[in-house]
Amino acid sequence: MSATAPLHPVWGKALGLESAALTTSIAASVSAPDASVGWEPVRAVNPRPGAPVAIKKKLGPHLWISTTVRPGDPRYPSAHHA
Repeated sequence: MSATAPLHPVWGKALGLESAALTTSIAASVSAPDASVGWEPVRAVNPRPGAPVAIKKKLGPHLWISTTVRPGDPRYPSAHHA
């Protein structure tokens, strides 16, 4: 594991690592990404513009996360706005 990899403070405590070093490495590696990056609609066709849309995001080779978004959410697909 590299020294720059973010580590949760609970794991740092369990492993006996200093908390100051953990917070420095976490603060250096955390950025505010765009909320809509990586999300794609589950279905290409939405029968009603402005209706809730199911979206998914690929986390790994065989791992996906999905949710439903409504208009106004930054992850809502722009093609489905009313």
